[in-house]
Amino acid sequence: DSDFGRKLYLIQNGIFGVDVQPVACQIAKLRFFISLVVEQRANDSAADNYGIRPLPNLETRFVAADTLIGLQADGAANGELGKHLIEPIESHLRRVREGYFNARTRQEKLDLRKQDDELRAALAGVLKDLGFPQETAAAVAHWDPYHQNASAAWFDAEWMFGIADGFDVVIGNPPYVRGEKIPGKARLRAAYGDFFRGTADLYTYFFRRGADLLRPGGLLCFITSNKFMRADYGQQLRAFLKEHASPRLLLDLGRTGTFDATVRPCIVLADRVRQGMFRAATVRGPAGAETSDPAGYLNRHGFAMRVTDLADAGWSLAPPEWQRIRAKIEAAGQPLGEYVNGKLYRGITTGLNDAFVIDTATRDRLIAADSRSADLIRPWLRGRDVRRWRADWDGLYVIFSRRGTPIERYPAIEAHLSRFRPDLEPKRRRGAKRGRKPGSYRWFEIQDNIAYYRAFDQPKIIYSAIGRRMRALVDTENRLTNNKCFLLPGDDRYLLALLNSKALDFYFRLAMPCLDDPFGGGDMEFNAVFMEHTPIAPAPEPTKRGLAALAEQIQTARQADPAAETTALQHRIDQAVYSLYGLNAQEVITLESALP
Repeated sequence: DSDFGRKLYLIQNGIFGVDVQPVACQIAKLRFFISLVVEQRANDSAADNYGIRPLPNLETRFVAADTLIGLQADGAANGELGKHLIEPIESHLRRVREGYFNARTRQEKLDLRKQDDELRAALAGVLKDLGFPQETAAAVAHWDPYHQNASAAWFDAEWMFGIADGFDVVIGNPPYVRGEKIPGKARLRAAYGDFFRGTADLYTYFFRRGADLLRPGGLLCFITSNKFMRADYGQQLRAFLKEHASPRLLLDLGRTGTFDATVRPCIVLADRVRQGMFRAATVRGPAGAETSDPAGYLNRHGFAMRVTDLADAGWSLAPPEWQRIRAKIEAAGQPLGEYVNGKLYRGITTGLNDAFVIDTATRDRLIAADSRSADLIRPWLRGRDVRRWRADWDGLYVIFSRRGTPIERYPAIEAHLSRFRPDLEPKRRRGAKRGRKPGSYRWFEIQDNIAYYRAFDQPKIIYSAIGRRMRALVDTENRLTNNKCFLLPGDDRYLLALLNSKALDFYFRLAMPCLDDPFGGGDMEFNAVFMEHTPIAPAPEPTKRGLAALAEQIQTARQADPAAETTALQHRIDQAVYSLYGLNAQEVITLESALP
């Protein structure tokens, strides 16, 4: 009836731990020992060991192993012969390890360890006879749970813990290791097949492995990075969770620093049974008293969401009223990709900006040396130069020697580029240290083909590919941009007004991928594959002309003076755009209160 007895029962019958680092297992065992010690009730009876109960042996409850990699099994184990031969040995192993849990003397422990060794050797022999891979049989035979400084290169719940039907609960704080720093990727690729992504961080595989270790209806609870919710590499994980381990609770802790970690954490509780609804919340601002109680925070500030509202492009946790506004905006417009007839183009990748991007002094020197150089030199905008309604040009130019340029006609430019030739040549062999990526271009040519280069020679909308909000302008000066920008051909000031409006600002924060909370300062990604779905509201021609005129007034004023007061003009645009998307007064209040 004591708390000691209840804890001991739970440890013996319901709690198992795995970590690839043996020291982590030792720390976990120490923590459980302490939890039992504090429940001891000392007395004065020497015969009763002064009331102090012996502590259990936890070697077979906390094991060092690579959780992500399973044993290579074989169908023979599932046949009647396999079961007949394997199950008696497994059953005997379980009894030995249960006995070890309560063993009190050194000799008793040694005897049980010897039996364990003999049974594992016998099991390895049976596995070989059944046609299991040699490495599987060897792994089972050599795995010694009593070797406290060794770590197995694999994990199998049945062989190690006797759990064949899955766990009721899997809890973890997976390690955060960036994709490019993960060792042994070949093993992960072999183990996870189509789920594997070369750029994915290590913790994503723990989600998949953890879900696979659950029984039907079991629960998975992780404290981990929130990057999978929005990053490109998380697409496979997001799809898997929606279909096979649906969220039940999801708390995005964002930039709170709750766990004093460099990553942005979240808490995920997922169910192996597919769910229709779940409860969510996003914490904005620094950690405080409220965030020290995640369950309480979810109860006070959480909201219900449908699993189907989690977009494939990225998960944005939004209350139902936000989702309804988004749906209303989407229903009112034509997809941008259709509106521009598929003409949504990325800026230029030169392959070596140090060679092709030049300052004003270099431009003037090249033109002075050969006036024909001016034919290839164009003003250059980077993503960071594109502001909302204006360009903050830094006096840079690009040498636009596209495919087929007769470089011999431009001797000054040829001489300039030749200084960088070893780094401009396309790489001819894998692993070469110098040169640009392999391709059919010549050393003096821009790396990209840029078949749509004429789009740069006309008025166009330019917008930055990454930012905390949409930053768009109309360019009438034939400027070229780097690959951190996109362009929409045509002098469409009506479209510019929509892109820079509050209505679409709200929509973007819910629809665009973001590496952090888009309502809390996270940078969104406005790549073409996502932007092409942006709903562009139709409008009568007089309304279009009116909005276009307002957009032109704002851009003219802001380009002349970045600090120009244009609030009233922007307000007129926003009110008109709200009407075009059919938003009512309450929806406008909700939308504007959500925006930073």
